Amino acid sequence: MAYRVTKKAGKLWSEQANAIQERKRNAEKTPSSIVFIDPYMKITVELKQTNERAVFECFEGDRIDNYRVYCNDKYLGVQSITELTKNIRKALPRFKQFFN
Repeated sequence: MAYRVTKKAGKLWSEQANAIQERKRNAEKTPSSIVFIDPYMKITVELKQTNERAVFECFEGDRIDNYRVYCNDKYLGVQSITELTKNIRKALPRFKQFFN
């Protein structure tokens, strides 16, 4: 003989399971404080040997993952964080004498 679940029993079980999960969620809740994100970020790349300096200033863009980027007060456009890191990599020195 197979066990049969009636609609009423299934609904009752579902309501009880949901109530348990809701109680767990409410017990774990901590009052979250509002975090204000600074709309300005400044990255400085400085080479002490040659006294070269590149200053990347990033302002919030039109989307959450884009920045309006200025390098040494020259506008580079709206870039993602990936493009920004590529530009920082380009600003770093490459000494062939150490790699050959």
